[in-house]
Amino acid sequence: MLDRTVAIVCAESGAWPNAFRDNLSSLGVGHVEIVANVDHFEGAIDPDHINFIFFQQAVGLHFMMKALRILRMYPRGDVKYSPAILMARELVEKQLRQMVELGFDDVIQFPCTKGMLRHRMHNQLMSPISYFITQDYFGPDRRAFFEGEAGIKPRFGTRSYERRTFIRSPEHGVAVMDVQKFDPEETQGADQIEI
Repeated sequence: MLDRTVAIVCAESGAWPNAFRDNLSSLGVGHVEIVANVDHFEGAIDPDHINFIFFQQAVGLHFMMKALRILRMYPRGDVKYSPAILMARELVEKQLRQMVELGFDDVIQFPCTKGMLRHRMHNQLMSPISYFITQDYFGPDRRAFFEGEAGIKPRFGTRSYERRTFIRSPEHGVAVMDVQKFDPEETQGADQIEI
């Protein structure tokens, strides 16, 4: 299944990106591209495949923010639904929250075995995933990341948003299964609906 995917590794120069590329290739990823500069990021994207975007923590917050903005606003194909995964050595809770707030789909901390990496990559494929769209955000459900099952419970919203549930398939691309829109102004005076 991974042979029909592309991996873009956003990393500083050095031994780590080459070793990580070799690990991804040995897991069966179809093509792996290393990007050390945010200016080359967009050119590495393949709009015809599922793109796994891996970020080495050392690339820094500015690189991550700019690349995630490019990714989530990409105009062609299903690229904006690509999984963005942070590879980190150590993160304190405050740093972890900051990374999730940016819109990462997953954060993998070292040490990480190839089996664990394969499992986490497969979690991003062929399973329903929800992204939220607000005035200033497009990405995964941040509440569920921090709150687990509690984050999945219905809530009443105070801001307009759209929730898209989709499946990433290496063979067929992204299929949007459900779209829910919520506008609190439309519900004023009406019965509250759970979200």
